[in-house]
Amino acid sequence: MLPAFVGGLPGGMELAVMFMILVSFAIVVFVVVAVGRMAFGGGSDDQRVAELEARVAELEAELAEERRDDDG
Repeated sequence: MLPAFVGGLPGGMELAVMFMILVSFAIVVFVVVAVGRMAFGGGSDDQRVAELEARVAELEAELAEERRDDDG
């Protein structure tokens, strides 16, 4: 007959508790990262897009000027 507790192996309930603790820590980390991104730079996407669009327009103008110089 086997004893109810074998060595140091966790049973079903212990595994469930460890899983719940892991999920709790993961939720806390997710919330901290999400709040940190919102507080320290996650909200400036519109400004970044506008800067990138301006840079693309500038590079297109330079490319067009270089092509005109090469043609003539």
